[in-house]
Amino acid sequence: MRVVLIEVTAAHYRRNPLSQMARVLEPLAIEYIGAYLEQNGHDVTLIHQLDEGNEEVVEKIVSIRPDMVGLSCMTYSFPDAQAIASAIKQALPETATVLGGYHVLGLADCPPGFDFVVKGEGELPCRDIVQFLQTGRPNLDSIPGLCAYRDSETGLSVSIKCNVMGASLHTLPIPKRLPRERYFSMSMGENLPDTRLACIVIGRGCAFHCDFCCTPQVFHGRHGYRDFDKVIAEIRFLQSQHGVNTLNIRDETFGPESVIRSFCQKLLKSGVRIKWRAFAVVGTVKPETVALMAESGCHMLFYGIEASDPDTLRLRRKSFAGHIEQIAKDVALAQSHGIFVRGGFIVGHETDTEATFVRHLEFLKEVHPDELYVSFLTPFPGTPLFTRAEKEGRILERDWSKYDCEHPILNVGIPADELVLLRQELYRKYYTSREWRTHLELRIAKRPEEETTIRRYTKFIDERLNIFNSFAVANGS
Repeated sequence: MRVVLIEVTAAHYRRNPLSQMARVLEPLAIEYIGAYLEQNGHDVTLIHQLDEGNEEVVEKIVSIRPDMVGLSCMTYSFPDAQAIASAIKQALPETATVLGGYHVLGLADCPPGFDFVVKGEGELPCRDIVQFLQTGRPNLDSIPGLCAYRDSETGLSVSIKCNVMGASLHTLPIPKRLPRERYFSMSMGENLPDTRLACIVIGRGCAFHCDFCCTPQVFHGRHGYRDFDKVIAEIRFLQSQHGVNTLNIRDETFGPESVIRSFCQKLLKSGVRIKWRAFAVVGTVKPETVALMAESGCHMLFYGIEASDPDTLRLRRKSFAGHIEQIAKDVALAQSHGIFVRGGFIVGHETDTEATFVRHLEFLKEVHPDELYVSFLTPFPGTPLFTRAEKEGRILERDWSKYDCEHPILNVGIPADELVLLRQELYRKYYTSREWRTHLELRIAKRPEEETTIRRYTKFIDERLNIFNSFAVANGS
């Protein structure tokens, strides 16, 4: 069967690739699904919609005339995914369209333009849907992850009980890789001219239950890991075949600690030398493990700090809400080993007032992550936050294209336009603060080899401080 898999990108991100996240990463989900379908004998084409318009993508698909098109999207790119799917169905009525990605967690039926909706990991359901299209087997209600399909006779959407089950990570092939040239990051340690990025996973799942996060709704507490020998083989392949020298470990949570230690030890024993970054959770990694991570090549950790007070952290169901002082300790520990820290922070909490932004700033200056990403609290469909906010009538915006963490979505007592300005000021005041600048100068004095990447980042930030307003205008906030 001919299959096309698309990672859909929202229009405003195609116009502004240097979003607040300042990186473009490969679509690992469709790369994994594509490799799995090829392993099962199918002809697969991958499309990452980076700068192509919807019409261009549809034209490319029509020229291929596939039997099935799978579209993966986030909530903010769902309108584009639906537009592409509807155009495909109009041009190729017999081509099956499958919707996957995080947005579907809030769906109970097939939106117009789609024949199948899949929740969770996509390898098994895509394999089974293709087989169903070929042979009429298996029965649709036995396909794991399939939550809705369109009846071929009536055209109506049919919801079915969704049995979410992922493929064994040990059986998955190496992802079908897209060309490296389009992927980049402006983060420290990754913004150098010779950087060649790739994403990998060590495992899937997360043991935590943050109320705003989609991941718990996908894995429901499941947490599985790959064979580390296969991971090392994949890293060697990426180095030799693609010239990759920097890895972004895309595990939802990199852990637990025993897994981190095993991976680092295996990497060191293998003799493979490569830089890597990962997501970390405050209060979960001991000092000796952080030292081992740095020795094995870890150059950056992303900590989801999220708030500046325990009560708000409890609202968000953060595991470290009872020991908020651990945030500064963990950030300082990583930095002491030469690991850059990117801090994720959320504004627009129910507890936020204009006055709390003063506290946010002082807290961040005390913690001083090397990089900062400030997002708006966003109630993604299917999350506990969305359910509660909808029940309380606090959702201000139903335009899915604005569910990108860059637009205020919730009514928290601060007008949306003021909240936008408060976030911009938080960015500006942090990045121009004496505390942040002094911290970086001390890093350079201690590790002169970091000067080039730090200077490139601070230059990038200084330029961007002048375009926050224009970016907000471009995104409609």
